[in-house]
Amino acid sequence: MPAVTTNEAAELLAKVIEQAKPTTLTEIHAELFPERPAVAAPSADDLARHVRGGLNAEELVDLWNVVFPADRNVWYDEEGKKIHSNEEALGYAEAD
Repeated sequence: MPAVTTNEAAELLAKVIEQAKPTTLTEIHAELFPERPAVAAPSADDLARHVRGGLNAEELVDLWNVVFPADRNVWYDEEGKKIHSNEEALGYAEAD
């Protein structure tokens, strides 16, 4: 996946959340509100609205791992202000 801005990432996440199954919604709620366990089934619309409301980049990355568990190497590039995923991890050159 190409790198996306935090606004694009929030929108992608929100769209998937709107279609998520109840068990996934419970996992998403737990990620977003770890101090507030869900008493009733969380609303997909409420969770999507919360995501669109302005999570910080680190929260988006953490949530990305819940919503898209198959994606790997998800990280936020502070310089480029983009979220990356599924890219090859760059290694460091070893000095002789």
